[in-house]
Amino acid sequence: MCGRFYIPEDDENEAILEILQEASRKMKALTGTETMPRGEIAPSQAVAALAAGKNGGTGVYPMRWGFTRYDRKGFIINTRSETAMERPMFRHSMAERRCLIPAAYYFEWEKRGNEKIRYAIRPKADGLMYLAGIYRFEEGEKLPVLSILTRAPAKEIQFIHDRMPVIFSERRKDDWLDRGADPGKLLEACETEMTFRTA
Repeated sequence: MCGRFYIPEDDENEAILEILQEASRKMKALTGTETMPRGEIAPSQAVAALAAGKNGGTGVYPMRWGFTRYDRKGFIINTRSETAMERPMFRHSMAERRCLIPAAYYFEWEKRGNEKIRYAIRPKADGLMYLAGIYRFEEGEKLPVLSILTRAPAKEIQFIHDRMPVIFSERRKDDWLDRGADPGKLLEACETEMTFRTA
């Protein structure tokens, strides 16, 4: 599962700064609001996402986190990657509208009786991580909406939670955005070795 993730708040990370600046420009054109949230990001907030553009290249786009449920009572913030191609709600987005959300790490909570322990989790490899998602356009929404894909957890974090986001490295991120690629095979190339700390 992924219910919170973290965007660096300082301007020292040049890669994330460029992504946020581009998303902010497009956000202002679409909504009149220029600021992209940083720090701890929660469902329903706007996020900066990478996706394939109309001409095939990768672009940066502001999106809102969460597909609106059919009953309009809340959002679908996570989608099981194993069944996304089988479910009508996600099939088209999985095939043609894949995206990536850059982040420093994500948060998960371990339950120990009445106690909940929060962890910051990220791949062992250095650099930004990219949370794999799918997106769609909804009537009445100024921004596309996205849902983050999840998978079975890496062995290092099984004790924390039974799900984790699908994560790609900088090296493999363009593969996920390739509309001509088989998403099922791409899921096999996601990051599988994780590290964590209490947060």
